[in-house]
Amino acid sequence: MGKKKKQALSRDYINKYLIGNSKSIDKYFQNVEPFIDLIVTSPPYWNMKNYENNKEQIGFGQTYDEYLHDVKQSFQNVFDISKSTASLVLIVDTLKKGGRMVRLPDDIARQLEEIGWIHQDTIIWDKVKTLPWSRKGQMRNVFEYILIFSKTKRYKYNMDSIRVVEDMKEWWIGYPERYNPKGKVPENIWEFLIPTQGSWGSKQNFGEKEFRHACPFPPELMARVIKLLSDPGDIVFDSFAGTGVLLAVARKLNRKFIAFDINETYKEVFEKVTIPLVDSVWDDIERHYEIQEKLKQLMAINIAKLRALKYPYALMKKQKEYDIFKIVIANSEPISGNDKIDAYTLAKVNYKLFVDTNDIAEISILSQKINEILSKAPFTKYGVLSNFEVYPYNEFSKHLNSLKFPQYLYSGSSFNNYFKEIESAAEFENMINNSILSELKEKNVCPVLSNIKIHSADYELLPAEEYKKAGYRDVYSEGLLRRIDMVLNSITVHDGFV
Repeated sequence: MGKKKKQALSRDYINKYLIGNSKSIDKYFQNVEPFIDLIVTSPPYWNMKNYENNKEQIGFGQTYDEYLHDVKQSFQNVFDISKSTASLVLIVDTLKKGGRMVRLPDDIARQLEEIGWIHQDTIIWDKVKTLPWSRKGQMRNVFEYILIFSKTKRYKYNMDSIRVVEDMKEWWIGYPERYNPKGKVPENIWEFLIPTQGSWGSKQNFGEKEFRHACPFPPELMARVIKLLSDPGDIVFDSFAGTGVLLAVARKLNRKFIAFDINETYKEVFEKVTIPLVDSVWDDIERHYEIQEKLKQLMAINIAKLRALKYPYALMKKQKEYDIFKIVIANSEPISGNDKIDAYTLAKVNYKLFVDTNDIAEISILSQKINEILSKAPFTKYGVLSNFEVYPYNEFSKHLNSLKFPQYLYSGSSFNNYFKEIESAAEFENMINNSILSELKEKNVCPVLSNIKIHSADYELLPAEEYKKAGYRDVYSEGLLRRIDMVLNSITVHDGFV
């Protein structure tokens, strides 16, 4: 007889909290196509807690080897029904037993690797505070490990969805070519407060059920994990579901879920307490991501502008032997469908360098040197689609009169804050007659005239050192958010940054 064809997962299991032992997951999903996209779970910490004397529980009353065997069997079952692109997130901690430290994260990780799970990353979850446990010979523990595994080397990893804009302004303003315009990758220490026991810090009344769990997951933490490692519509799985914070968050992020736990009380808490509690804080979480998306848009535009404006400055500094530079015109324009670009292209700019010489040979040699420099790093890393030409200064007026105004004048010492807005060619000619250009020159770096507008007020809207969060309640006033929206809405095709 031929091998029985596997079937698609029954809809009867979608968005269900199932009461059952995680060692028996395979009995629920016999002969089905792998369907899990993301597993996020935290198994019992050996015999640290007795779950209502349930005879099927893993950990309590077992030897350490028996416990690890059952944990391995549970995760083998999950492995078998996971897609090839699936990830597993294990939240686990060390424990103290018999006067020694038990390295539970390491021991479980070895079991997972024997199954075939590939360890990809380790994150420290800083809980800030925890239950007031105190043991001799051990400091108060306020962190846990978040271990990320994948089934294969090809797995979902949506880093752009959780990038942040914070505490880096003074660096990227001066070195925009070094920073990703999509924001900063979070560090591998994540600070999320654990929910308060009982009412979970909520002022609302959700009935007599209390949120009692050794360590309930913060919904903010679950949101970051889900957004990083899955897509909308994916199936999120928890084999030790507890009070179901993961499930309630997955539901808000348009993911499907399936959960297992042996404790019926936890299922009731999930339905009557966890879901309304997550609903009650969801506006704050959603607002955080909405704000970050706006900030990332603003940062991307500013970094693109700063790179485009620093480009000629950096080039001129490479040409230290030249004191004949007079002015650069840097005009950006929209990228068209005919342009050869890649994922790193941020801007398209035509640069015209005007020099105080009519010697054609000297101009030709300078042009060759410039093009040679621009063909190498760091200029190839700027993400600027450039066209760079050199002209004698006596042709400047002709090019000036062909520009569309307003234009913005930058001094030789600052590419990140325009010196003056120029309304017409005649106004600029008058500035030249008053020797403004020579006054704005800095060593061999000459002023830049550009349709690219950037002022310190533009990036002052972005977070600096004073940026602080209380959980996910960003300290951003509605007035400041309106200003950010106004800046985003004011960007036009005229300067090429849309």
